[in-house]
Amino acid sequence: MSYLITQMLLCLLLAALIGFLIGWALRAFFCQKKITELEASWQEQLAAAAAAGGPGQRDDLKKIEGIGPKIQKLLNDDQIFTFVELAEVPLDRLKGILRRAGTRYKMHDPTSWADQAKLAAEGRWKELDEFQDVLLGGRET
Repeated sequence: MSYLITQMLLCLLLAALIGFLIGWALRAFFCQKKITELEASWQEQLAAAAAAGGPGQRDDLKKIEGIGPKIQKLLNDDQIFTFVELAEVPLDRLKGILRRAGTRYKMHDPTSWADQAKLAAEGRWKELDEFQDVLLGGRET
């Protein structure tokens, strides 16, 4: 009787082992295929975002004193998306962007934006905060 029970337990153990190996092999095959598909999709999305100047290529320009959502949109429309780009833009170009946008942007002064953007681009946030403490709407008080 114990021989029969031992034989049954060995058969069950062997069946479980075979089932485990088959499941592991199938899961590895199908999961690897899905991972490859997801990685390809992710790479395509990153490439498309980079080509379109997507969110991965933009800084929050509203962190600059004197720039709000509407001015950020104006700058983005003029192909200025990052702190580095803003730091390199000549003052005349910034004034021209505001002038073309209409009289409601006349009161904005972009003279300090390049300096602020340079600090932000370098990650010098404490210095930027200290600099912004003496600004009012982008103008030195």
